[in-house]
Amino acid sequence: MENYLLLNDHWVKNEIKMEIKKFFKLNDNNDTVYQKLWDTAKVVLRGNFIALNAYIKKAERAQTDILRSYLKELEKQKQTKPKPSRRKEITKIRAELNEINNNKKIQKIHEAKSWFFEKINKINRPLEK
Repeated sequence: MENYLLLNDHWVKNEIKMEIKKFFKLNDNNDTVYQKLWDTAKVVLRGNFIALNAYIKKAERAQTDILRSYLKELEKQKQTKPKPSRRKEITKIRAELNEINNNKKIQKIHEAKSWFFEKINKINRPLEK
């Protein structure tokens, strides 16, 4: 489900396109049965989606960890030596962290909607013979 949302990211689209081209360039020869080639390509792409998703989540986590540690440091400094500029910086970082959290919540809502509509489409799809 998350894989569909990953395709909204321009960088991810380009990575997947490059991987598809590379895969078919390496594996397409006259002796290969197309069904096996396609099945293998699906497995490779699924692995790439998983790896890209893990990379993106790790990068997001690292970003929030850095912001949180910087915020803690600023709050300690504020207690010892209060400055208006430090207060503004703390407010700015808190707003950034709130925005990241809000974006995560919005993404989870989109994932839930995607899952729901996928299930509805499967239920409403007429039986194939």
